[in-house]
Amino acid sequence: MAAVPEELRPIVDLAAVPSPAGAAGSRWLVLSADGVLSVWQPVTGEIASEVRLRFDRLRLPDVVEAEAGPKARQPWPRLHVSRCGRWAAVVQDCGRYGVVVEIESGAPRLMLDGGDYHPETVPFAMAFAEHRGKTVIVHRSAWNRLDVTDPATGELLTARKLADASAEDPEHYLDYFHGALYLSPDGTRVYDDGWVWQPLAVPAVWSLNAWLDGNPYESEDGPTLIYNPDFEEWNEPVVWIRDDRLAHRDAGEGPHRPPATVILDPTAAQPGYGGHLRIKTVRTLPDLAAGRYFTDGEHLLISTEAGLNAYDIDTGEQQFVIEGFRPTRQDPHTGTLMQIDGAIAYTWAPAVWTPRFG
Repeated sequence: MAAVPEELRPIVDLAAVPSPAGAAGSRWLVLSADGVLSVWQPVTGEIASEVRLRFDRLRLPDVVEAEAGPKARQPWPRLHVSRCGRWAAVVQDCGRYGVVVEIESGAPRLMLDGGDYHPETVPFAMAFAEHRGKTVIVHRSAWNRLDVTDPATGELLTARKLADASAEDPEHYLDYFHGALYLSPDGTRVYDDGWVWQPLAVPAVWSLNAWLDGNPYESEDGPTLIYNPDFEEWNEPVVWIRDDRLAHRDAGEGPHRPPATVILDPTAAQPGYGGHLRIKTVRTLPDLAAGRYFTDGEHLLISTEAGLNAYDIDTGEQQFVIEGFRPTRQDPHTGTLMQIDGAIAYTWAPAVWTPRFG
């Protein structure tokens, strides 16, 4: 438990940054309602690297709005941080715009525009990744297009020409709304919680290396691209447990298909409808709990109103509970889970953790 400094409150969002060797606990980049980005160390209370966000198209909530929190399908700032700790991005979930900045200086380095076609239906599709030793940004550049850009140079790494939908049999055309992006713990696969008309969730997964090492169309129709057409709703909780296990809540459809927690193996495929391959389903568990999904690297952790609940992903059996602890963010470097409750921050970290991508 730690006090949240008054100058950081109210907090709009926060994301972990790597700590120096030997430092105690996690460090967090905090976006405050006044547009200031600060690096905060809860254990020591230290605040450093305070810079003001400068991007006119990215409206920030005022103090009253920040204290109330995001509303359904309304733009809300979301903070992302690169694994190396050099870069941050503030994007509009359920909105169109974003900006990438250097954390140390706050200087804008890349402006993001995801387009104006129904952005309110999804979080802004964006994730930091690494390729051949360099930090890159996977980001939406249209409702049905993702790109990868080098933030250090601004170089577009996935330059390609996509046919217009009006063309006859358009090559590589993708009739798909990209949603929230989740990188595998080793950073080699992208899981996309997207959807298609009339509206149906169709998560997808593909190889980041195949995308950047030879086929710029990998996210449209590449050999490693696999879909899962069996979900009804998107924007449901998702978490990678390990590289070959991912938990995704299925909202279900009526009494004949109740909600469930589905454990997938995104590294494998199985036969689907019409002879098409789909992401392999390892098992389908009952709907374990309603809340955000996290992991300690072994169990599925679900943050509910009552507390943090841990479940075995093979049996669905509850392993432990931390009553009253309701985290909203996780540090991918240490596994530390964070709950901000007004002026107080609560944390918990797993005993064993392997650093991963956020």
